[in-house]
Amino acid sequence: MKNLKNIFLMLIMVMFFNVLTVNAEAPYNTYTSDKDGYINRTQTAYTPMNKITTINNEKLKTPEHVFVDKEDYIYITDSGHNKIFILNKDYKFYKELASDKFGAVKSTFVTEDKIYVVDSYNSTIFVFDKNNLELLQEIGEPDSPIFKEGYKFRPTNIAVDIRGNIYVRSTGSIHGLMMLNREGEFLTFFGANPLKVPIVDKIRSYFLTEKQEEKLEKVFPDVPTNLAIDGKGFIYTVTSSIKSNPVKKFNISGTNYFPNDMVGIYSMESVWVGQYNNVFTVSSEGWVFEYDSTGNLLFLYGGKDFSSSRLGLLNRPISIATNSMDDVIIIDQGTKLIQTYRATEFTNAVHKAMLEYQEGNYDKSQDLWSYTLKYNSIFDNAHVGLGDAYLRNDRYELAYNEYYDARYNSGISKAFWEIRQVWLENNLNIVLIILLILLVIRCILKLLNKKTNFSTKISKKAGIVKKVKIIDDMAFVFEFLKHPLDGFYKIKMEKRVSKVSSTIIYLLVIAIYIAHKKWTNVLFVPDGRYFIGYKLFVIIFVAVLWIVSNYLICSINDGEGSISNIYNATAYALTPIIVIMPFVIAISNVLTLEQAVFYRLPIDLIIIWVLFLMFFMIKDIHNFEVGETCLVILRSIFTMLIIALFLFVLYSLGNQIYSFLHEIIREVITR
Repeated sequence: MKNLKNIFLMLIMVMFFNVLTVNAEAPYNTYTSDKDGYINRTQTAYTPMNKITTINNEKLKTPEHVFVDKEDYIYITDSGHNKIFILNKDYKFYKELASDKFGAVKSTFVTEDKIYVVDSYNSTIFVFDKNNLELLQEIGEPDSPIFKEGYKFRPTNIAVDIRGNIYVRSTGSIHGLMMLNREGEFLTFFGANPLKVPIVDKIRSYFLTEKQEEKLEKVFPDVPTNLAIDGKGFIYTVTSSIKSNPVKKFNISGTNYFPNDMVGIYSMESVWVGQYNNVFTVSSEGWVFEYDSTGNLLFLYGGKDFSSSRLGLLNRPISIATNSMDDVIIIDQGTKLIQTYRATEFTNAVHKAMLEYQEGNYDKSQDLWSYTLKYNSIFDNAHVGLGDAYLRNDRYELAYNEYYDARYNSGISKAFWEIRQVWLENNLNIVLIILLILLVIRCILKLLNKKTNFSTKISKKAGIVKKVKIIDDMAFVFEFLKHPLDGFYKIKMEKRVSKVSSTIIYLLVIAIYIAHKKWTNVLFVPDGRYFIGYKLFVIIFVAVLWIVSNYLICSINDGEGSISNIYNATAYALTPIIVIMPFVIAISNVLTLEQAVFYRLPIDLIIIWVLFLMFFMIKDIHNFEVGETCLVILRSIFTMLIIALFLFVLYSLGNQIYSFLHEIIREVITR
């Protein structure tokens, strides 16, 4: 019995320590972005490894920056000690770099043979030999007219390309990064953020003179916070003061390759490019972001450590880097330490798949992406990677399915293009034969019609069918579209159509709207089936509101049309939708993104046509002049807003009354 108790206690202790270990491994959740840009939880990407607070028996004072070279040596810049600690790949002390010339070292950049040290106090970049740490060069303020005119050279971070050109992030440099050659001569500014002028200032500038504008406070671009460079020469910047597109990827001409809608937040402090061209950033709030080479979010993890000093959480991180083992190394200046993270098996599979694809090993990348989907079946980046691999291996339908699962429109378009090409190659001869047969049939029918005149007989029989009122009213659509002004006259004066046919047209418009949302190519209409009912209700509500508001305003302004005239004429003004839109829906399913104009142009035509008909509907039904019609439309829109506001207030009051009565009834029942 005693042994059983001991075993039971041991099991409880093991379970307790396992729970502690799991919590210690990842005291945070890991997220990724889905096809719609929303953040979803995923498997843990990185687990916290350890904290480094002391190097060579010296406690870190003010750690500023971390850099990892190609041999995995780690350079820790500490302005408190005013030197650079160099660690080996095992995070053990290797040597240090110090100099009497240092004032306040801020950051480093290391090439194959040189170590660049940025001294913010002296506004100088020191260049050392990587092997013997001998000082080779001092780069101070460039001898350029722009600096003689008062522009400050205050470097904090740099990146160096393969030609030796130096890209400098300088405090307060509103024109972006400074580009220097290897001798330190100024070449140009590079990678500035676009100027954001408030709309109020834009409007005000139209009414001010040049002298008045000069007296106003100037609006300056946001200054990049940090920078990095990859092996191909692309420059990456991160800006802490902007939320939309805080990370940018520039080519040598200054073109940004990252999308404007990429996931990001304010307060991003540092950027680093990994060995798979994946991009890492860290925010001062403790969040670590990893993007792929095109700016799609792979992983987001971390969080703010306020007081518990939990392993993995960060207080005020300011610099990030990675090594060849995919360890993430972060300088946390708030707690004066170095925090390291180790990639999980899931993340390793993602990285290996990216590497195999970049090296052209599509079969291997395909297997690896499939492996990652076993961890997380809704990991959209894996679906895209798998789609890329299938596309490269000419497995177009499988690629299409993977892209479709991720709602990756660019990939869907590419895969569908290939599918369409294959279909045309296999079936073009059949299509041509069918067209030829149809042409022959048409010629035969023409010859038969000349001898038997059967078309006249068909027209007479069709005339009998057209005597049915509802069919005649629906057939009037085509006559109306040919001569809309005459059509409005007939609707008003001759009572040419009925409310039944108009109601059918409204129902057809609703049906086409639903068909448009459900069956249009996903490239042009995102799958939003769950919101169709809500959007449809809004459209019907706005349509009813328009008819009522327009009738009220026209009545006040001595309009001649009745509510029945407005109801019928509005319906027929919408008929371009039911005539053209079915063809647009059908043709969209054989188009790719490159042929999007053939989808958008007919829709633009429908909108213009309907607006034209609505304008002349109001003018002719109520017998207004052009100026009066414009005024009536504006007043109708204003009336719609007033009625909508009134209904909203009524709805809110009704909800409050209902809640009040519900609480009273519940209280009475309880007592």
